[in-house]
Amino acid sequence: MKRAISLLLIGFLLLLIPGCYDYNDPDEIAWVLAIGLDKGKQNNLTITTVVAVPKNIAGGGGGQPASGGGGGGGFFTVSMEAPTFLSALELLDSVVDRRADLSHIKWVVFSRALAEEGLTKYMDTLVRFHQFRRTSYVIICEGGAEDFLSKGVPKLEDNVGKYYELLQRGWRYTEFIPFDNFEYFYIKSEMPGVAPLGILASLNREAPVYNNNSPKANGIYQAGKIPREGGGELEFMGAAIFKEGKMVGTLNGNQVGVQKIFEGTMKRTFIDVPDPEHRNDYIIVEVKPRQSPKVNVQIVDGYPHIAVDVQMEGGVVGIQSRENYITPARLYIIEDAVEKSLYRDINETMVKSMDLKADFLGFGLHAKKLFLTWPEWVAYNWDEKYPEATFDIKVDYKVRRAGLLHEIVPIQ
Repeated sequence: MKRAISLLLIGFLLLLIPGCYDYNDPDEIAWVLAIGLDKGKQNNLTITTVVAVPKNIAGGGGGQPASGGGGGGGFFTVSMEAPTFLSALELLDSVVDRRADLSHIKWVVFSRALAEEGLTKYMDTLVRFHQFRRTSYVIICEGGAEDFLSKGVPKLEDNVGKYYELLQRGWRYTEFIPFDNFEYFYIKSEMPGVAPLGILASLNREAPVYNNNSPKANGIYQAGKIPREGGGELEFMGAAIFKEGKMVGTLNGNQVGVQKIFEGTMKRTFIDVPDPEHRNDYIIVEVKPRQSPKVNVQIVDGYPHIAVDVQMEGGVVGIQSRENYITPARLYIIEDAVEKSLYRDINETMVKSMDLKADFLGFGLHAKKLFLTWPEWVAYNWDEKYPEATFDIKVDYKVRRAGLLHEIVPIQ
């Protein structure tokens, strides 16, 4: 009898061990792919969530295109007024027939107005919440996050999650989008000697951005100021600069490229260099790092002296004037023109970082090794000393390829 009772108890316990009382079937979960935070109208915050509609993404939605707001396509949006982010997530369970889950979140979007007030109070909740993914990206949008997410409808994708990933992945292919994801953003926010950046984004402007057709370098634009028609509704270009949790300024595309050179995340870019001998023409060149930039920081009379040596290489993509610069005796003309262009962008970006007292270029990370202990480094107060720093900038560019043209022959 004792043996039978023991076997029954063991069998009962075995049934409990693999139990799934807290199991949630995937088709009972509302997968939140993005959240947006705005200043509230009826409460502290307006929180917008983008919820995927899996059956439509998989082709069960009758072939309807992805759309926001109404729920007829690959996603729908819900905006809630709440005092905090997580309280809005709980309210979402009252209006959506599945339990909200952040395990697949891609974007955290803040309106510019909210970012300028400060993000510290919101970041704390996100880093503590177990569902939140730190591989998501911090995006600062011009205008409201609610409109940004509800009107940001993909053109080529039915899967809005893939659309979000591909759009922010543009940092791999262009210098104009910063790399920092939420993890890097948070670490830099907590670390003295470097300032974090958020991706600057905007809805497409319908009105003309510029009133004339004067030449403009492609890297001077920011999100919301790209002169274009057609395409998707969303634009990613430039960065928002943060200091002590608050947005203090912005970078255009070229300045983001400089930041990525020093961070080591720049892959390549194309530069339109004014032709030195033909005023109205351009030389188009490919530019990519030849090696990691050399940064040497010294403390002189109590203040930093920063020497940088940037070495780049690339190829000639186009010479509009068809001037023969690609002979060994004249190749230096292109190299000098590119070096001057890069020098100008680097100098302008360094001056901006000093004016804003925000070392988003990360020179403080090189200065740390000059101090024996962490308390000494913190006591030096890099953020206060950095705006008084002096710089030496050296840029070297080498042409490695001249394209597929063997020689330049006049057009007949």
